[in-house]
Amino acid sequence: MTNSSYLRQFEANLAYYFSEVLNYPFAKPCWVYVSLSHKCTYSCKMCGVVKILKGQELPQSTVNAALENIAGWGWDTVVTLTGGEPFLRRDIFSIIDHAVMNKVKIEIVSNGSLIDKALAKRIVNSGLKNIAISLDGATEFTHDFIREKGSFNNALKAISNLVDAKRQIGSGPQISVWTTIMKENVSELFNIIDIVKELGVECLVYHPVIVAQNDMQNTSADAPFWITGSGIDKLKEQIGKIVGYQMANGLVVFLHDPYLWVDYFKGSLSCDMWKCNPFVFINIGPDGEVRSCGSSFGNIAEAGLDFCLHTEEADKARALMKICQKPCLQTCWANPESDSLGKIISTFFSKMDADSGCNKSKIIKKAIKALQEYRKIIENYA
Repeated sequence: MTNSSYLRQFEANLAYYFSEVLNYPFAKPCWVYVSLSHKCTYSCKMCGVVKILKGQELPQSTVNAALENIAGWGWDTVVTLTGGEPFLRRDIFSIIDHAVMNKVKIEIVSNGSLIDKALAKRIVNSGLKNIAISLDGATEFTHDFIREKGSFNNALKAISNLVDAKRQIGSGPQISVWTTIMKENVSELFNIIDIVKELGVECLVYHPVIVAQNDMQNTSADAPFWITGSGIDKLKEQIGKIVGYQMANGLVVFLHDPYLWVDYFKGSLSCDMWKCNPFVFINIGPDGEVRSCGSSFGNIAEAGLDFCLHTEEADKARALMKICQKPCLQTCWANPESDSLGKIISTFFSKMDADSGCNKSKIIKKAIKALQEYRKIIENYA
């Protein structure tokens, strides 16, 4: 890591920390999820988006305006195109082209149902940073039960087509698999590793199921996919095996301690164990409404994205997130590096100390200047 990169990281973490403390958006979102529409090729048991905002679809011009807005931030933001199924959009590559042209990092989450060899080549050539395929079982029976008949083989073919296309072209996006943890697949979580490794996947991410996409704080042990009882012991066993594999081989990416999944499903996950930062993530729905968690705080079709981030509704929504008592454990909302000022400073100094060739005096002066700017702001608040 160069001195300029860890200094930028220090400044970004300060922005996230003081944004949360003062409930003001000094920082820009790290993640922007854009739900292009809720149309999908499947109707998965654990996903309710196809029932929400039917017929709503973000116009390409509105998406492009948001991408230009994000490009103007000069922030390390990643835009994730979701749905529904993003590849149902005929203009999907025009949207990707606009992001790439504006130097916006962009990725897509897909169920893989439409990715044949021809589409795989277009995806690999498109300039995407990451393409994530959902795989929720190590067996055809489990995955198809959760999603739809034929979906398991479709997902494997999509991954294979993407890997082959990337090998032929010699470059392309990171090819990832995302797996949703739930009662129905808890015994198969580790076995998914063998499948994706054989296929040539480069990154595997697990995340726990949520009850409702439009209410992240709605957790319920009564949900049909919730892990309870003996399933908790199975989950612990699977986590142990996955952690052991990850330590020896990589491939699996943990964005937090995976044993927190146990507390999540047991209902014992507390705010001192997991902390959401309401400034890290936003979602733009197919109706143009902007949310972080809970109520909308603006519409990009009616006002620019920056305007939405500064509304009174945005302040109220983020204030509620700060006192959330039911953490959702969705990693897009967290930024553990900025949870405390002490952690931010100690991380900065450890990285600087590891850089034997840096001008420490110059770097420290810049870091102090960044801190002093927030000191001035705080003094004005007092």
